[in-house]
Amino acid sequence: MIRIAEILKEAVFPSRCIVCGSFFHGFSKNNSVDIDNLADKLSEMENITFERVMYPFLCAACCDDYLPVESPICSSCGTVFKSREGEDHLCQKCIEHPKRFGKARAIFLYSQAVMEVIHSFKYKGKLQVAASLELLLFSVLMRHWKLSDFDIVIPVPLHIKRFRARGFNQAYFLIRNLKELAERFMVESGRIEIGKDVIERTVWTQPQTGLGREERIKNIKGAFTVKESSKVKAKRILLVDDVYTTGATVDECAKVLMKSGAKSVDVLTLARAI
Repeated sequence: MIRIAEILKEAVFPSRCIVCGSFFHGFSKNNSVDIDNLADKLSEMENITFERVMYPFLCAACCDDYLPVESPICSSCGTVFKSREGEDHLCQKCIEHPKRFGKARAIFLYSQAVMEVIHSFKYKGKLQVAASLELLLFSVLMRHWKLSDFDIVIPVPLHIKRFRARGFNQAYFLIRNLKELAERFMVESGRIEIGKDVIERTVWTQPQTGLGREERIKNIKGAFTVKESSKVKAKRILLVDDVYTTGATVDECAKVLMKSGAKSVDVLTLARAI
């Protein structure tokens, strides 16, 4: 009876795609999606795909506008090479300007659909997509690393003024259930910590959107501070953010972490610019 009621409800009040706005029949209401029921439905790591995780929010056409990050890519910054042949290797920019972090990886390229999903999450209060994005991020984390590779996972922080205006840090929302996901998928998490307040954004900067590489580097320089060096000293760190564009923000974070004694810093984001 519950299933029949759900189907009838969906027929009368269909889901609306958060990208194109069209109505579609997904047999799931957006406000019922969370980490628990997603993990239960998918059960195995290999079942975590963009289409399966995002089906409550995107119509079939917008689900197709998804470009996964696949090799060959830069072995450091993770940029996708135009040529689809060959193995991973350093890109020219990383040869000329080595990054402070070890390697950066992302789930997907910043297509129109992905941009709309992330913007809906960050700017339009669509927090119900957080569970889906967190699950996708976790699957890619496990593809490129083991949780035992890290001692602490740190979200890139927001300035206090931006945090108050938005009400949440989107980077933290992507990792807040990391330990629970590891337990559900029977992944050894060891003593890994979530360093929610390890880095502080002490300098107010203009948004990076629309700025070129050199402008971004200049804009973000000196914006971050490590609150307690003892929390990062000799630690292997995974830094998490929503989008990697030029890498200026995560590289600046990596710089202050390494100066504070971190052993290593790697980077994981939802998307990266094409």
